[in-house]
Amino acid sequence: MVTDTSRSWSVILAALVFSLMCVSSIWADESDKEMDDPFEGKPPLTDQIEEFSNEIAKRFHKELQELLDKELRILKEERAKNRYTAEERIAKQEGLIKENPQNADAHFALGEVYDEIRDGANAVVHTQIAEQLFKEQKNKKGVAESRRNLRWYFEKYGYKPEDFLLN
Repeated sequence: MVTDTSRSWSVILAALVFSLMCVSSIWADESDKEMDDPFEGKPPLTDQIEEFSNEIAKRFHKELQELLDKELRILKEERAKNRYTAEERIAKQEGLIKENPQNADAHFALGEVYDEIRDGANAVVHTQIAEQLFKEQKNKKGVAESRRNLRWYFEKYGYKPEDFLLN
């Protein structure tokens, strides 16, 4: 079993052998003329590693800053959406439903607003209506989201599905 200590000694030994090869005549070719040093004119390896790590750090910082800026923009947009009071949002969704009673998205959104103000019964009713309309429209995503919310509302408010049978 090779331990970490023996590995570090083997690395040091390999570096020492490589250094000896560089300063000895092993780099010489058949004509006893020394070959060009592949590291000649380049900064020391430690400087190259430091430069590389600085470049990686700069790129990471830039990517992280871009991600944080994007998330901050999204949060600001969400905050702007939520500036309206719940009553204003309820009035808006009810207006949309009055114009078009078959608007499943409006019923779904209205159910979510009712949930925000802890009106579980209305949240369930409008989400059930939305689910039914999404079924009729063959909108599988809408049906799935409605069912997910209904499960949450039933659990949250202590209702059972049979408490809200639609005709």
